[in-house]
Amino acid sequence: MSTPFDRAAACPSCGAPITFRFAGAMAQVCKHCKFVVARTDRDLRAVGRVADLVEMPTPLQLGVTGRWGNEPFVVDGRVQLDRASAPGAPWQEIFIAFPASGRWTWVAFAQGRWYATTEAPLPLNGLPPWTSLQPGGRVHLEGHGMFTVVEVGRRRVISAEGEMPYVAAPGVVTGFVDIAGPRGEFGTLDYGDGRTIPPKLYLGRQIDPAVMQLDSGAPVEKPAAQVTAVTCPNCGGNLPLAAPGTAERIVCRYCGTASDLTKGALVALGQVPRPPMEPYVPLGAEGQLRGMRVLCIGFVIRGCTVEGERYRWREYLLYGGPSVGYLWLMEEDGAWQLVTPLSPGEVQPMGSTASYQGRTYALKQSVHAEVEYVIGEFYWKVEIGEGVQATEYQGGDGKISVEQAPTEVSVSFCSPLPGKELAAAFHLPPPPSPGLGGGTSLRSGTVIVLIVVLIIALLILISLSDCGGGGGGGVIFVPTGGSTPSFGGGK
Repeated sequence: MSTPFDRAAACPSCGAPITFRFAGAMAQVCKHCKFVVARTDRDLRAVGRVADLVEMPTPLQLGVTGRWGNEPFVVDGRVQLDRASAPGAPWQEIFIAFPASGRWTWVAFAQGRWYATTEAPLPLNGLPPWTSLQPGGRVHLEGHGMFTVVEVGRRRVISAEGEMPYVAAPGVVTGFVDIAGPRGEFGTLDYGDGRTIPPKLYLGRQIDPAVMQLDSGAPVEKPAAQVTAVTCPNCGGNLPLAAPGTAERIVCRYCGTASDLTKGALVALGQVPRPPMEPYVPLGAEGQLRGMRVLCIGFVIRGCTVEGERYRWREYLLYGGPSVGYLWLMEEDGAWQLVTPLSPGEVQPMGSTASYQGRTYALKQSVHAEVEYVIGEFYWKVEIGEGVQATEYQGGDGKISVEQAPTEVSVSFCSPLPGKELAAAFHLPPPPSPGLGGGTSLRSGTVIVLIVVLIIALLILISLSDCGGGGGGGVIFVPTGGSTPSFGGGK
């Protein structure tokens, strides 16, 4: 069926016929030669060939139709990109056109959340310099409001299909900054390549996928994780894979081989030391936690050094399928917390406090947290020794955790989780008692220090008593110093 926006011509690369069906489409991938063909005022121009599409399952396939609220839409294209600093971990964005109105939007799914953005006017004074923005910082866009910087990076197009309103030539590196607002707003500052590709601004918000009703009646998202399996390239061990669309690295639970997930197969990188303890919640365990079906897919031991003392805690990565996304469990000295990701735009740090949903949380501590041991499946390229500046804000109902890495910031809410509830959720025996192995814990470290101080004081008193030092007596003052930190939370 044709539309008033049809424009047919021959592909400048292979000569095959190309038809632009949507008025807002300025680029299309030729089905025959896979060249990106740009549409200009005068003609069509081939700007580069894309690689084969990476298998990334989505119900929003090319040509799928449906209704967005009351307006009909069609999936007109998609693009797959990866970070220039971390190739091999692509994500995809779906181009949705609304034929009745001529408008369009980009839709993306990341870590259990759906986002929709469209091009917005650039501020009158342009975008702030890319080098001036830092993760966790604040940026004011004239005419659009104040946002929190979530990620600063460089990306490139690796593959695409169908039509798109605009897309960089394949392989060309462009700078970008992801931003978030306090009420679910989301956006991307696209800085282009600094030469021929101009900067653009895309703004939108986090959405409920239920707003999209497919004409086929199929659900936009699957309600639960569908576990498949991959084989460790070193030992041949069978490893469950819960999130093939977002998993980036898997560390074998049997031999410790770290591998990147590439086109559904594992590519070995090398071995890492195995954790000195078995995780309480086994990898692959399924549970019903606070109304959510979740799978335990990763285990991490992290630590920090304070005044020469090493403190450690343990974290478990949970996956609840596309409808839930990723969650974390954090255990430190027998105390458990459920860690839920937040949009960085929802939390406003202000010196010694942070505000979230009208509540104020007081600064508790800030430490440099490092990964010491890791096994399982992860949504980023986790590495032994990688570190973040981790800051905690304490409130009456839980804690706000802010973790800042060189290129991105993540924010979570940590709520107490009784050990009995956790055990029941995964059908496990009661959790281990405080003082779990794997290094000095944060609170147990404090207890040990106090015990040592008391023993020393007692020995000194006994010594003085034995000496019989008559007259006057004495007072022993033991400085307590600062409080010992207690930190945890997922990446």
